[in-house]
Amino acid sequence: MIPDVDGYARVGGNRLYYRRVGEPVRGTVLALHGGPGLTYEYLTPLADLAGAGYEVVFYDQLGCGRSSRPRGYSDYSVRSNAEDVEELRRSLSLGRVHLFGHSYGGALALEAVVRHPKSWRSLVVSSGFASMRALWRSVRLRVSQLSSTSRRAWLASDRSSKTSRATARAVEEFRRRFSEHSVNRPFEILMTFQHANRRISKATGFLRDRLYDDGYRDGTMAGWDITPLLDRVRIPTLITVGQYDHVGPVCAREIHRAISRSHLVVARGEGHLPFFESRDRYVTLLRTFFDRAR
Repeated sequence: MIPDVDGYARVGGNRLYYRRVGEPVRGTVLALHGGPGLTYEYLTPLADLAGAGYEVVFYDQLGCGRSSRPRGYSDYSVRSNAEDVEELRRSLSLGRVHLFGHSYGGALALEAVVRHPKSWRSLVVSSGFASMRALWRSVRLRVSQLSSTSRRAWLASDRSSKTSRATARAVEEFRRRFSEHSVNRPFEILMTFQHANRRISKATGFLRDRLYDDGYRDGTMAGWDITPLLDRVRIPTLITVGQYDHVGPVCAREIHRAISRSHLVVARGEGHLPFFESRDRYVTLLRTFFDRAR
């Protein structure tokens, strides 16, 4: 029977909810979810690695899911989250582990590796970004690639700060073309968004009244850019991104250029969620990478 246990770890005076799946026969993978403000639930396909001898550790970041909710989020940042990652690793006595981060979790993983380089065996940045400027440049590119009707609706909403049915249709087109690539949303995705903490998204600058704005100038992550420090990353690094990802190849290539000897995989025809779009292929890619990085 594959172990599947959960609990709470005391981190920085808060309680962070975690779930551990599998046994670390071949190693442990610590998985960082995106958002910011989402939950670990949508990453659960990665638990398939348990069948290959890996322990996979999921957790809800501070303020997310079942973890503690702070009174305010004015100082909530990728840097403070990165310290939580390291403290959680120590609290659970995980030792040196493989670090996986998706979307915002990819940015968080980069910050954690730069700050605590001796804690990790390897790094996977899945649809992640190294700067807010690169992220919003990528999002703007995808908006420009929407149908003319959706593009006009999106820009009209941006100018007026009001949404409409046309805006909702534009957002849905964006989701299906550049994000989830699905007609029927996976259950895990539905649960993640049902449990999302939008206060975090808003405080960090990811959720604003205007849909198409200079997001890198807003919130507690305004101007965040770890690119100049990525030459410090010396562990095996895998960067994955979908060809039609909204956190697109422009972001992945920025990271790839900055980390020497990193490996970049651009999945043709895919969007933002490879572990749903091509689950078996993606888990196999991760397993092969982790096996070589042991």
